[in-house]
Formats: sequence, C-alpha cells, structure tokens
Amino acid sequence: MARPSRRGSLRNTHKYSWISLAVCWLIWILNAYDREIILRLGPTISEQFDLSPEAWGVIASLIMLSLAVLAIPGSTLSDKYGGGWRRARFQVPLVIGYTALSFVSGFKAASSHLIAFITLRVGVNLGAGWGEPVGISNTAEWWPKERRGFALGVHHTGYPIGSLLSGLSAAAVLAMFGPANWSYTLFLGLMIAVPVMIFWGRYSTADKIDTLYEHISAQGLTPPDRDQVQVRANGERGPIAACFRNRNINLTALTTMLTQIVYMGVNVVLPAYLYNVVGLSLAESAGLSVVFALTGILGQVLWPTLSDVIGRRTTIVVCGMWMAVSVACFYLATSSLLVVLIQLAFGLVANAVWPIYYAAASDAAPEGAVSTANGIITTAMFVGGGIAPLFMGKLISLSGGWGERGGYIVCFFVMSGCALFGVLLQLFTERPKHDSAQHDESASQESVAQ
Repeated sequence: MARPSRRGSLRNTHKYSWISLAVCWLIWILNAYDREIILRLGPTISEQFDLSPEAWGVIASLIMLSLAVLAIPGSTLSDKYGGGWRRARFQVPLVIGYTALSFVSGFKAASSHLIAFITLRVGVNLGAGWGEPVGISNTAEWWPKERRGFALGVHHTGYPIGSLLSGLSAAAVLAMFGPANWSYTLFLGLMIAVPVMIFWGRYSTADKIDTLYEHISAQGLTPPDRDQVQVRANGERGPIAACFRNRNINLTALTTMLTQIVYMGVNVVLPAYLYNVVGLSLAESAGLSVVFALTGILGQVLWPTLSDVIGRRTTIVVCGMWMAVSVACFYLATSSLLVVLIQLAFGLVANAVWPIYYAAASDAAPEGAVSTANGIITTAMFVGGGIAPLFMGKLISLSGGWGERGGYIVCFFVMSGCALFGVLLQLFTERPKHDSAQHDESASQESVAQ
C-alpha cells in the first residue's frame, strides 16, 4: 500500500506557518535592502571621498565583517531565551534597533563624514548580523521539518527582492537628487520595520505555537524541537562546542564562506565594472548591477524546495557548479546586453544557496541549538563577505586600478574557483538523520515490502 510523502501537501499547511513566513520575509527584505544599498552606492561613495579600489575594499570589508561579530553569541543567547514564540519576541527590539541606526546614518551630518558614517554602519551590521540567524531560526520553527527547505527558500526570496529594491532606490535617488544626496536611500527601513515588528511581537504567542505543532503532528509530519538549549548537556560540551564538533555544520560553514566571497565579490565588482569599463553612468551602473535578483527570486523557491526531495548536499553541489560556470562567463560581459544575460543565469543560483545552507545546518544541529548552528553559518557567511571587498579591491589595484578591465576579469575567475572549492567540500558531508529525502526513500522501501 502506498504511503503519503513525508513532506506533506502545502495545501494542508496551517495559516500560522504562512503568516509567520510572511512576517519573516518582510524582515528579510529590509535586511537585504539595508546591506546591499551600500554596495550599490560603492562607486558614488568612492567618488565623494576620493577612495582608491583598495581603500573602498578595506571600508566595505570592515562594514561587512562586523556582521559576523555577534552572530554566534547572539544566536546562542536567543536559544537560551527560547524557541518559537519566545524567539519571535526576542527578535522585535533587535530589528527595530539596527534599522533605527541605519536611519540615523542617512542624515547628512553622518553621511558627509566618512568616519562617522563607517561607525554607524558597523553598528547597524552588528545588530543585523545578530538578527539574521535569529530570523532564520524563527522561520524554521514555524514549519514542519520536512518542509524546511521550502520555507527557508520562500523566506530568502526576500533577499533578491531587497537587493533589487536597493539598486532601483539607488538609481532613482541618484537620478532625481544627484550623487551628493545618495544617503536619502537609508531612510526607508525603519518606517517599515516598526509596524511589522509591533505586529510580530503581539502575534507570537505560546497558544499559537501549541496549536501549530499539534496540527503538524496530526499531518504525520515532524514539528520543530521544543527544547530550549542546554548550557551543558549531561555535564559535557555546551551548544557551541557541540555544533563545532559536527562535521556537516563545519563543512557547510566553509562552503558558505566561499560562496559568500563569490556573491559579495560580484556585488562589489559589478557596479564598478559597469561604471568604469562598460561606461554606464553612476545611476545606470547601480540599477543594472542587480538584474540577477530577477531570476534570484525564482531560484530561491526552486532549489531549496528541490533540496527537500533530493537532499541538501546534492542540491548544493549542482548549484555550486552552476555558480562557478556563470561567474566565469562574466569574462564575456563586454556589453550591457551580455551583462544582463549572464546575470540572469547567475541569478538562478546566486541567492538560492543560502536557505539550503541554513536548512542543512538546522537538519544537523543538536537538539535545542538550531539558532546556534545557524549562527555558525551566518558567521562564516559574513567572514566571506568581509574578505571579498578587500580581496577584490586588492586584485583590481594590482591590475591597474578602477579603469583597467584586466583586474575585473581576474576577480571573476578567482570567484569561480572559490565556488568550485565549496563544491569539493560538500563531497565529505554526511546525510543527517532528519533528511526528508531519506525519509521518502525509507517510506518507499516499506511500501514495496508491504
């Protein structure tokens, strides 16, 4: 007798799961917009302060590396505070706090002084880096484990949307108000964050989580772990040490770091390439550098959902090889049309991999330490994001500066190599106990036996 899929039907998903996903998706759009807008404005900021490629690389690296500082300790703190509805309450002041700092950084008093602006942006990213694994864990804890890839994939479509909005916003502000008023783009986040987070804080209750988990169990699916993290498990290692001793979490974190070097490298290099080599204006280069977000939205639903079926590792390997080839193809991007076409191909995997990495870490995490495992992935990602601007700026400087095409080509091929190395690391991971593909395979075998 045939048995139903362990992934279940989306039509039977409880409304609480969908509402939580919508809220976390909006938060993710704000996170992406606020982070990416600085990269879209890279050529504009470099011109205003007369920065060399290496100097801009150092500044962008400092800002991006600050995202990594609080990811692990902050996510562990949220684990101790509690999962589910408790984690949602934990998230509210965090998101409002760092979007408020971003709002302040948009005023001319801050944006016209480089040191003050950098200091505020570091503060913003300290909070955003802390909030990222918290928000991802929040998403995972309102959905059954078998639908985790889909949920995190839909959640992460907020990133290419936020990235696309950052490019459109930068292009609009630069065209309407001129390059001197680029900081106007930083006022948007707080105005959306406050009402969204007030609703989220009131909506997240223990009763809703209890009702949701009972519904998930009634569907024959696996609800997320209710257990709070144990500071010491049976007198042995704590959650951070337990996660770091897990091979899958470690290797996935390294793959994440390498992939982020690719993704952030493209975000740093492409606007400058379009402005300095292709010959577009500052507004045009900001707008055209986010075309990959269009296909990124599709990819972030397609690939993570597929990972629920064929497994995380297989999906990561396919996406990594696709990324390596598409980034190398930027060598051919000598016109605006080719830039668009290559970006559309790159976009199909560029944003898709992050929810798969987080799903893989969540699958492998010790009980009650989902956010800690995600914090390790987040830290690795932001370390890669911090390395990329400095590394790419150095490569461009060594090859003759902003105006020389050769330096950009070197960057594209180096990024392609990083993507391939990340694929290689995945070959040494193991299938975790909660792999939904494994569940379906077991169910199929039992059906044949009956």
